[in-house]
Amino acid sequence: MSVWWIGLIAVFAALAAWGMWMMIGRNREVVSEVTILNPGGGTGNALVVYHPGKSDFQRRVFAGFAEGLVANGWQVEITTPSPQAPADLAGYDLLVLGGATYGFQPNRPIRTYVGRLGDLGGKPTVTIITALGMGERSTGIMEQLVRQANGNLIKALVLYKARPNDEDNPVGGKENQDLAVEMATQAAKEIGLPAV
Repeated sequence: MSVWWIGLIAVFAALAAWGMWMMIGRNREVVSEVTILNPGGGTGNALVVYHPGKSDFQRRVFAGFAEGLVANGWQVEITTPSPQAPADLAGYDLLVLGGATYGFQPNRPIRTYVGRLGDLGGKPTVTIITALGMGERSTGIMEQLVRQANGNLIKALVLYKARPNDEDNPVGGKENQDLAVEMATQAAKEIGLPAV
């Protein structure tokens, strides 16, 4: 085997190892406290559980969604999918789940959390998947996880960091990410009141 082939194989092996390391790092559980927004909000109580990923894009999207709920009078509890996240959903009127796409599927911590929840008992659920540019498969997987857990999927969003979020008015870079946050906020404002 020539030196050229050995070098090429070494480069591919290094890239594969780097890719695996990045996937493992991005799929790690992140433990956070439960933050309560709008304590005592009279509309209902929402639990927002999301994996923050490596950039601030996911945090901004989920903060925007929470802000939209708060604008409509919801009390919002927001945290990350870890063993410390609430697993008893009895006190919540709405469950919001999601995070970043890695390897064309929802990140491992959010999938594991949904599995820990077990039967959602028909709980109204929103899924929000973020992706660089291809999140359709990830969104489909997340929707399927919620349905298999007996959740009542009322909204599924996929928002992009790089791909235009509005095909009629494509913008790029930070403007596109800001648009994604606005879309998340607006989607939350459109969530109906919990059934009483």
